[in-house]
Order: sequence, then C-alpha cells, then structure tokens
Amino acid sequence: MEQAIVQLLSLKLRAGSSVAAVKQFSRCCLAKALKSREVEENFRGLGIHRLGSVLRAWHKQTSYLSADGLPRPLRAHGRTSLKSLVRKFFPADKVDEAFECLVESKLIRRHSADQWVPSGRTARISQLSLETLDHLSEGVARYVETVTKNVTAKSDQDVLFERSCKVTNLPSAEFAAFRQYVDQQAIAFLTSIDDWLESRNVLSRRKRGRRYTAGVHTFAFIVETESRRGNPE
Repeated sequence: MEQAIVQLLSLKLRAGSSVAAVKQFSRCCLAKALKSREVEENFRGLGIHRLGSVLRAWHKQTSYLSADGLPRPLRAHGRTSLKSLVRKFFPADKVDEAFECLVESKLIRRHSADQWVPSGRTARISQLSLETLDHLSEGVARYVETVTKNVTAKSDQDVLFERSCKVTNLPSAEFAAFRQYVDQQAIAFLTSIDDWLESRNVLSRRKRGRRYTAGVHTFAFIVETESRRGNPE
C-alpha cells in the first residue's frame, strides 16, 4: 500500500501539482479513510494467491484426486487431509487461520459431516475482506510499478507486458456479451500463465538462489459514458 501511495503521489508531482497541493490531497484522503471504517487490528495477511494455490493443488496433485480426476473430498485432519494440503503453502501457525478463511470466504464447502470439497478451482472472494483489500492494494502498487519501470526502461528487454484497450461508445446491449467474452478469454490466459508459474515455483527453502515474486493482474472495466451532443467519436 505504501508503495502504491508513494508512486501515485509522485505521479501527481510530475504532472504539475505543487507540494502544497499534494499535501492537502494526502490529508483529505487520510480523513476520508478514517471516516470510512476502523482498520481491523488483527490482519491475517493470508494472501489470496496462496489460497488460490491450495485450490489449484487440490485440482492438480494426484494424491488429492479421485479416480475420475476430480478433487476428492478431504477430511479436515489426517495424513492426506485438507490441513495437510494447506500446510504446504502456509506456516504451521497459519494453517488454522487459512482453513477458517477458506470456509468463511466460501472457497470450500462441506461434502459430508466430516469432509470438504473446493467450491471452485480459483480463489474468488466475492465479499469485502482483508484478503480482497490486500489484493486490491497490491494490484494498484504492481500496476504503477510496472508502468513506471516500462517508461523509464533503457532497453526493450527490461519492459514487462502492460497493454490496454478501450472504446467509448459501446452500446449497453453489448455489456453482457462483453463480460462473457472477457471472462472466457481472461480465464484461458490466466490459467496458462498460472500453470507456467506454478510448475516453476520452488517451495523448498533449502534450494539456494535468488527468488522473485512474479505474476499477472487482469481486470475489465465498464463505465457509463456521459451523453454527448453531435456526432460520436
């Protein structure tokens, strides 16, 4: 969050805002944040992508699959259990919290009295939570970071992928089709990237060498265009 705020304020300064204006802007933002709600003290910091890795492993690793290749129901405790799977991605003192988060976020559901199954392959938390807020702040920070590095890169080899597309006169009747098409294409794209990353992600701390955090954030947007007079663009 700090990185995102610093870089966004830096962009305002570069765009021509005075230091006094930026300070006033910062104070205004802080005042609005304080009014919106009190920040929860016990931030779990579980990470939506780690939760997603749990679900992905449940769909991919043979020890957690049924004979027909589907995620098999798991008990909460045991040798090949849900908590043993969670322990692969979270430290021991976070396993119970991660399990509770999976339940609260409806990422897993009961299959029977003592067994659980995933609600889906990916971690999509549909309500406002600490995990979604963390995801949001990281997404903003990473986007600003990528754009800033790309525009200051000394060679094409240092540039990371960052593209966008937009029209300003999409008929409202096409909204549903747009959403469906984006969902289909984006899921295929992200699944391919995720498979590539996960196959190369080294979980063992015993292996030496430099490590990097790498990933892709994607999102679609649609806003109502103000009524225009005259010919459309």
